[in-house]
Amino acid sequence: MTSTSAAQRSINRDTELAYWRSIHAIGRLGQHEFDHYRRLLEMGYDVYQAYPRANEEQLYKVLQDSYHAHYPALAVSWDEARWLVRHAWHHAEQEQAAH
Repeated sequence: MTSTSAAQRSINRDTELAYWRSIHAIGRLGQHEFDHYRRLLEMGYDVYQAYPRANEEQLYKVLQDSYHAHYPALAVSWDEARWLVRHAWHHAEQEQAAH
């Protein structure tokens, strides 16, 4: 992940969530209901957009704190959540760069 400005960290959440929903539909996301992943993706996008100058390590720390604050309601393990959100951040960056 590269250093970006706040303007470059805009995310079309509807498009991104639709992408991940399609990945889930073909069985390539995990065993949980998509709603569990959707909550994690939204949490990840919130962190990503709230800290535009943060590097990936800093973003993970904030994400981890948020994850643990909501953990009882989350069915997805931290390792799986981190993997998903990392890929979601990178996918959003690729989509932004393509436009």
